[in-house]
Amino acid sequence: MAKSNGGIIGVSNKSSFGKCKVTNITSSGTTTLSTGTRAVSAAVIAGGAGGGANNTYATGGGGAGGLRITDLINLTSNNINVTVGGGGAGGVKGGANNGGVGGDSIAGNITSAGGGAGGGNDTSGGNDGGSGGGAFMGDAVGAGNTPPTTPPQGNAGGLANQNGDTSGGGGGGANAVGAAGTAPPGGGGGAGGAGVDISPSFPGAGTFGGGGGGGTGYVNAVSGSVGPGGAGGGGDGGKCSVGGAGDANTGGGGGGANGNPCSVGGNGGSGIIIVKELNKASGVWSMQSQFQ
Repeated sequence: MAKSNGGIIGVSNKSSFGKCKVTNITSSGTTTLSTGTRAVSAAVIAGGAGGGANNTYATGGGGAGGLRITDLINLTSNNINVTVGGGGAGGVKGGANNGGVGGDSIAGNITSAGGGAGGGNDTSGGNDGGSGGGAFMGDAVGAGNTPPTTPPQGNAGGLANQNGDTSGGGGGGANAVGAAGTAPPGGGGGAGGAGVDISPSFPGAGTFGGGGGGGTGYVNAVSGSVGPGGAGGGGDGGKCSVGGAGDANTGGGGGGANGNPCSVGGNGGSGIIIVKELNKASGVWSMQSQFQ
């Protein structure tokens, strides 16, 4: 005769029937997920920063927005409330200006910091942020600033070159530091740091959080190269032109301008939040039913 186990009941967990659906959320507010979804994982990507601008000298690329991934956010319904950070504005022409910092992105209890502005004046080597902005050096010695370290979510911006015509440093990316500007002859702006491919965790999502490239240091733009934007939406540095904008909904930093009164820094790309709806059994069961 079978023996009873006394009706022992296991731990009760919240059920979720999301079937691993991946959703890209590109604007702040409430998003309705699949019926029955009560748990998600999420990639939270903040807005990228704008590149710097300066009348005379090349400027730094904007830092990428911070990128954080959380394995579990429990929901009380199949709705999730999020804030998606906007991209920072590029530095304006006719002055010596840093770019604008990127906006923070928030999902659940996870906040990713907006990118640090690309440097564009004598007193700043690029601002802190999710990833640091690239440095502007001009007549001053500067350095790409470090991003927040608690929690880690990006990398520092690159140094600028101060040998002759200066070249701006690349903005930091989610996966790599921004490169330093290089010296003439034949030098140019530093490359933006590379972003992170999150497809292994979020199938089909792609790469996010590229830093903006540094502007070329050659005022007449007859030689030298612009800093390429980092993979994951970073904008290219400018060469007698506007710095390239970071791609929308990637958290990419904007490119730094070259030393030209007509040039302005590139705008940073807006952020994005990517959620994967999780399957999760309730975990409520009877030992007797298992034996039978």
